Amino acid sequence: MRNLLASTGLPAILAIACFGAAPAPVRRVSVGDGPGVVATLDANRDGKIDLVVVNERGGSASILLGDGRGNFSAAGGSPVAAGHSPNDVAVGDFNGDGLPDLAFANHETQQLTVLIGNGRGEFIPAPDSPLSVAVKPHPHGIAAGDFDGDGSLDLVTDSWADDRLEILFNDGKGNFRTPGKYVAVGKHPYQRIRVDDFNGDGKADIVSPNLDGNDVTILLGDGKGAFVQPPGSPFPCGDSPFNVAAGDVNADGLTDLAIVNSPSSTPNRSGRDGLTVLLGDGHGKFRPMTGSPFITDKDFHGDGKGDIAVANNSDRAVTLIFGK
Repeated sequence: MRNLLASTGLPAILAIACFGAAPAPVRRVSVGDGPGVVATLDANRDGKIDLVVVNERGGSASILLGDGRGNFSAAGGSPVAAGHSPNDVAVGDFNGDGLPDLAFANHETQQLTVLIGNGRGEFIPAPDSPLSVAVKPHPHGIAAGDFDGDGSLDLVTDSWADDRLEILFNDGKGNFRTPGKYVAVGKHPYQRIRVDDFNGDGKADIVSPNLDGNDVTILLGDGKGAFVQPPGSPFPCGDSPFNVAAGDVNADGLTDLAIVNSPSSTPNRSGRDGLTVLLGDGHGKFRPMTGSPFITDKDFHGDGKGDIAVANNSDRAVTLIFGK
């Protein structure tokens, strides 16, 4: 079953993976100021899961190298500057050198920061970073995918006040064309837009949680830079969707969605916090799963049991909770 990763800017479950055998069920790792989103990658190409932790208040990202047994150490130069108030991160090879790079949505600006990796866990700004985006009022989320079929990863971010997304196409060398292309979604796209293949055609699609629509928009890509919504989109997904993760929840070989509902984190919104699961039909349509909420897991330390990484926003640390 394909694993499911969730990341939010809240003091909640951020990444779910398997770290390796550990002597204690809980471990804390120091990071930067105001940690939020956690994502997994192999920053130093050793085949073991590493972490990137976005430190919003510190304007940085902590790169934590894993040893495959549940131990993490800061990479050289970590934390690395990630622009003003980094709020989300996308991991991918943006300049075509086969090494993982990072892109951040810089909250309260109109910029995206792109960092190029050297394969040893160290990152430096891309030549044209930060990138200017024409979004209102500022970007919240960011994701990467090859939307035009040229083999290079493009970027997508949200324009909350316009009810649309902005897509920035990559020239294959890590240079992104701005302004980008705009695609309409639901009411107030927020926090965590994500990319996956929802209809099984091998082309990158986009899911957008719409905060004030209480739904998610599915955009099916044609591989040439254009998108259409499947019938039924946007799909209802509970109150105030903050975050979405894609994966095969019910082991039917089709991509499903897990959505974090968090009205308590947004002023003047009512409803219930929780996690809504939508089951995919393989053609881009989704229906609520009986028995939600549901969280699947990913194994950080190779014992076959799920572990959780939680960002502690108030004390500059990430807690690792090892499952039994």
